[in-house]
Amino acid sequence: MTGRLSGMAPLLAGIYRRAPQWLRGVFSWVTNGKVIVGVSGVLLDEADQVLLLRHRFHDGRAWGLPGGWLSPGEDIFACWRREIREELALDAAVEGIICHRATRRTLEFYLLGRICGGQLKIDPVEILEARFFCVEELPPMGRYTASLIGRALRNPARVDAASGPGEPNSKPAGGSVGMAAAERKDAELRSVSGKPKGEGGA
Repeated sequence: MTGRLSGMAPLLAGIYRRAPQWLRGVFSWVTNGKVIVGVSGVLLDEADQVLLLRHRFHDGRAWGLPGGWLSPGEDIFACWRREIREELALDAAVEGIICHRATRRTLEFYLLGRICGGQLKIDPVEILEARFFCVEELPPMGRYTASLIGRALRNPARVDAASGPGEPNSKPAGGSVGMAAAERKDAELRSVSGKPKGEGGA
């Protein structure tokens, strides 16, 4: 079978190269798997409390993270900020990427962020309830969600300009998570230059 395909490869390649762009697009769509990209994350307030939701279209008994699906033309940071504004009427500054994982049909990104504006008001179409929780007193939730919260607070991986170019929220927010990230970045600068940040030198 492989030998037959190898023999036909030059002919098939010639046909593909001469095909109009729209037909190439149809071919790529039909022959490749379809993946939905989801973005959610751990959203903190000034006291490092975690904002959790009960979602109408998920298991309403379990609490989860705010987020949604990536739209065409968006990056993951803009997507998360948009979902938070739409569902919670809050503005968020993105501080980092916690992790990502793939299933057969989805690619999921998990971010770390902090509330930097707005006033909490839920979208009743999608959200049943939204509340802040101390890390020591988390409500019932999935094991993976709980592990993400722990991982975010133990190892807050900073992403430079995470909010995207020209965005007002690109400056890292304050609080213990943001401070730890800034201190780690300063240590990295010292390891390269041999001097503390701001001392100059060649």
